[in-house]
Amino acid sequence: MENRLKVWCAGISDQAAPGTTTVVEGAPGTGKTAALDDLAARWETSGRQVVRARGSALESDLPFGIVAQLFDLVDPDLVPAEAAGAVQLTATTADFPVLHGVYRLAAALAARGDLLVVVDDAQWADAASLRWLAYLALRVQRLRIAVVLAVGLGERCDDPSFGEIMASCQRVTLDNLTSAETGRIVSAALGEAAPEFAAACFDATGGNPLAVTRLVKVLAEDEVPPTAEAAWRVARHGAEVSGEIMAARLRRRSASVVTAAHCLAALGPSPHPGVLAELTRLSPVELAEAVRTVELLGVAGPAVLGDMPAAARAELHLRAARALRTHGASDRAVADHLLETSPGLEPWAGEVLDRAAQVAVNHGDTAGAARLLWRALREPVANPSRALRLLGIAELVGNLPGATARLREAFQSDVDDVESAIALSYALHAEGSPAEIPAVLSRESACAQAHLVVHGLVWQEAVPPAVSLDTPAGVLHRVMVGDISATEAVGLVSPDGVLASLTSAMTLNLADSLDEALAVLDEVDRAQAPALRALTNVMRANVQRRKGDLTSARADLEVAADHLRQDRRWHAVSTWHAALLADILLEEGRLDEAAAVIAEASTDEARRTWSFGGVLTVRGRVLTARGDDHDALEAFLAAGRHCAAWPYRNPAALSWRSGAALACAAIGDGERARELAQEEVALARVWGAPRALGMALRAEGRVTAGAAGRTLLEEAVRVLRASPARLELARALVDLGVVVRRQGDTVFARTCLRDAVDLAQKCGSAAMAARAYSELVATSAGPRRMRQTGPTALTPTEHQVAELAARGRSDDEIASTLLMAPTAVEGVLSGIYRKLGVSGRLQLADALFVD
Repeated sequence: MENRLKVWCAGISDQAAPGTTTVVEGAPGTGKTAALDDLAARWETSGRQVVRARGSALESDLPFGIVAQLFDLVDPDLVPAEAAGAVQLTATTADFPVLHGVYRLAAALAARGDLLVVVDDAQWADAASLRWLAYLALRVQRLRIAVVLAVGLGERCDDPSFGEIMASCQRVTLDNLTSAETGRIVSAALGEAAPEFAAACFDATGGNPLAVTRLVKVLAEDEVPPTAEAAWRVARHGAEVSGEIMAARLRRRSASVVTAAHCLAALGPSPHPGVLAELTRLSPVELAEAVRTVELLGVAGPAVLGDMPAAARAELHLRAARALRTHGASDRAVADHLLETSPGLEPWAGEVLDRAAQVAVNHGDTAGAARLLWRALREPVANPSRALRLLGIAELVGNLPGATARLREAFQSDVDDVESAIALSYALHAEGSPAEIPAVLSRESACAQAHLVVHGLVWQEAVPPAVSLDTPAGVLHRVMVGDISATEAVGLVSPDGVLASLTSAMTLNLADSLDEALAVLDEVDRAQAPALRALTNVMRANVQRRKGDLTSARADLEVAADHLRQDRRWHAVSTWHAALLADILLEEGRLDEAAAVIAEASTDEARRTWSFGGVLTVRGRVLTARGDDHDALEAFLAAGRHCAAWPYRNPAALSWRSGAALACAAIGDGERARELAQEEVALARVWGAPRALGMALRAEGRVTAGAAGRTLLEEAVRVLRASPARLELARALVDLGVVVRRQGDTVFARTCLRDAVDLAQKCGSAAMAARAYSELVATSAGPRRMRQTGPTALTPTEHQVAELAARGRSDDEIASTLLMAPTAVEGVLSGIYRKLGVSGRLQLADALFVD
């Protein structure tokens, strides 16, 4: 800073020669005053005369205030009679005799030796003094006088005399430090600074010389080392320094500017014009000028408000809340100001805080909601039960301690409040205490019963004794039990609200209406708690897995994993996630990784949830792939016992019987194998969806010998061709191909196996593709090369974008769903078209699913 100042002052000194008028311009903090101090010191050191003054916004109405500052210490004998009034502040008008008298005084001083006239902050000089400075500037060339004025860059002064001075002077502009200069100053003061530390100093100050100087001093006093590890500490110190500087600048301004700064700081960026005018109580002209000055100074934010007395600050926030409410602002905007006031001042405050908290909860802002609700509870007219409930929900969603206790208190304060009962039930669900849920949700309300069904889908202890078909949750429960057909179930779904949408999507998924299920999930509000966002993505992954799109399923699971890491209490969702991930790893031929996922997911909490049945089923499949058929059978039977505890029988939800049948056949128990397979076929026919029936027929065909087995496999293939389950079709085609090859029908076997290879590769199942390929080679045919291009070349993100585009979603809709920028979607689509060899989105559906 010192070197930079020397450069500035050297330049100013060269220009500030006798007979000249120089104006030094610079933004606040760029060193104007320091430069004037140095210049004056240079003149005084050389024995020359210096007179100085400084303008002030608070004294701008004082006639000849600057003139008096310049000459008040001059020998009275030198002051002409005409100038005495100006020097003694008794003159009220700047007429010609007075101006010329002060001019003669300056000339008399210059006759004794060179004279430097310095005026800092000249833009605030009074009109009479400005007129005299303009009078002097026109005549200074004949005298041994140098005039140097400092003005704020961009500062406005409408006085014509000021304009005349600026038109005839020479200018020097001071600017901020560069990043490199800031780094050199920091290193000079604190020792060699790491690049990260120097960059943090520049970011905190913007290179403003005053801010840099103050920041370096504070850092030195606190013994902050200039290392990369300490860079994070710079921001806090920088904010404190900037706040102090802003407060100091503001104190020197007029009342209108101070008022505008306080109101702008309270209202934040882009305030409502009507609210700002109401708060400042300034005329339109005054307000416009004050706002312009505040923006020029850069004084805003918490530092400005922090400089106000506490009582005045609270009063300002209360007035802001009232004005915002009058002008129709959102409850949250009004509530944010109420938080800074005392309770009980407005009868409507409790309602506003309550509504704002509900919005915050819905948008996942749990910390904000908790703060609003704590404040709402202090309002005498607030609804305590509702506020307690919302506070508990905020704490539950935010994974904060005390949620269950808060919700229990809300429930006990109003046992007839269904919403409190529902909220408490989910807190009990999250902490793994489902046994209490049925008693909490014991009322006859259809809404309460629907939520009881949802808990019953996860926890055996919460299974309701009887369930109606009045709600989507009830429909799903009956679907899982298996006493309703797919056609009936689809006709009863109604995705109206988050709970209804999720349960309806699950029903559609089990009924093989996979695209419809995805469409429902796409409409679920993503601005929810992490657990709900995780559940939505796990359900999407499940639908994609059933379609055979393993790449998209894997991408959805990755998104879900990010949300689950934020909240690990929802064991049913985590367990379902683990089962799907292990299943995909198995399809990719990564048995060890699949087994590791299963082992990690087999916790005591997970074993109590319904979704653990999926983990057991995948464990059985992993053991089957390893040839450990006895342990595989036990895993499948354990999955069956797990399902029976609810009891759930529908094979569309979990086809454990098929796996058990194949394991029984492998160990030589053919009779039991056929019993299990036939039981699953019978249940699947009652349900009526093709995927479950095709999978059951395939299992029965595998465990049935001879022509009967082939007939069952052919029926399985025929049924699965009518379903969207492409991977299960590939599996059935492989089994049929193997059987017909062994029966000598190699031509038909090759057809089946070639179709299976292509389907498996499109789905991303390396294990299935490898098996089909090896069986195709066994037919002694010249098999085609394994697929190297097509949908499998797409990344997970590209798969998601391609699928949404194929379903008719616009770029903006895709960006909203996947949290991407619309421009990024366009770039991803270009890469997709290139990889798939298509020219546009109209061809995506065929390219993704058909050769």
